[in-house]
Amino acid sequence: MSTLDRGTVENFGRWREFSAGMWAWVFHKFTGWVLVGYLFTHIAVLSTATSGAELYNSTLVGLESLLVVRFLEVGLLAVAVFHILNGVRLLFVDLGVGLTAQDKSFYASLALTGVIVIASIPTFLGGAV
Repeated sequence: MSTLDRGTVENFGRWREFSAGMWAWVFHKFTGWVLVGYLFTHIAVLSTATSGAELYNSTLVGLESLLVVRFLEVGLLAVAVFHILNGVRLLFVDLGVGLTAQDKSFYASLALTGVIVIASIPTFLGGAV
């Protein structure tokens, strides 16, 4: 029985060697999948509207009263803002703008995401029980 040498593919410590571009790719894919998952959750909540306005309103009031849902909304904002900013960054890169500053633009998108999310925390967490 022979073993197949897969090289560095099996080196699970390889993530330490990722450049900013690789992290941008990983985060963009991750945030995309989180947004797809949220879409299904959003559709499930909206489907309560088919059973009447009372059920829909009580569902929303019940969810918004939970502190954990408020924190999840802040996380959703962070995911959406990063995905948007990184998508715009990728659009510029695809157009040939800022090719030499990809690392800086990735770090700028992370920093701007952080500023927007931190600034929005009082709004999202205000009024939670």
